[in-house]
Amino acid sequence: MVSRLLDAFGKGLGGGYDIGCKFKTTLSRSSLGEPARLLAHTSLVGSFHGHAHGRLCQLDHLATYVEGLGLEDLEGCERAFSKSNALASTVRYSGMFHRRQAIANYFEHNDEYDVYANLCVYTFSLRVVYHMTHLYSHVPP
Repeated sequence: MVSRLLDAFGKGLGGGYDIGCKFKTTLSRSSLGEPARLLAHTSLVGSFHGHAHGRLCQLDHLATYVEGLGLEDLEGCERAFSKSNALASTVRYSGMFHRRQAIANYFEHNDEYDVYANLCVYTFSLRVVYHMTHLYSHVPP
């Protein structure tokens, strides 16, 4: 997976993982270690899981301290899978086809109605902040 990501995205790629600090060590000792080093690959730890790590690990790997990530906490997959746990009781005794169908329908619905709607709210909020900043930048102190 990392090899394909490095090939596709090239230099400066960062990957978030619950145990990104340990993964960095494993990656550096593998056959991908040299290519990852040359392409400046960074292993990161998501904001939620990072607080269980030591202080030095946090300074090197925690998403909060990485410049350029903005508000990204690297826990998007964690939230999606946690939310999809509600499917477990409905597909528990389903056959493989119906289980996969239910999961596909769930994520399609989630993308269509939840994610898109939240992106619209987020974009609107950013516009409000931008306009407020612009408005107050012209007010004398």
